Amino acid sequence: MSNHYHVVLHIRPDLSTAWSDREVVKRWHSLFKGNLISQRYLANDILLDTQRERLNEYIALWRERLISPSWYMGIVNEAIARRANKEDNCTGRFWEGRFKSQALLDESAP
Repeated sequence: MSNHYHVVLHIRPDLSTAWSDREVVKRWHSLFKGNLISQRYLANDILLDTQRERLNEYIALWRERLISPSWYMGIVNEAIARRANKEDNCTGRFWEGRFKSQALLDESAP
């Protein structure tokens, strides 16, 4: 299986709803740089009302993306593709197509 890989993800959307706004931003920043507003928020800077409203929009979006299998696979596949293209000194598409998924409904699923 040198041309593909298998991943088993346990998706727990119930946990993400319990995360505080700060927890969502911290988790997002563990993956990405974030933006100036989220960086200022984590630094406990005072935000204007309009900045806080925009931050709330980001937090809602990031909360969804942090539990999304599609977003997870996109992050993983992009990192693999960039590294492989760098090693091969080439550019362009690395993956043949979008990932495929199958729900495993219990521990005995194949």
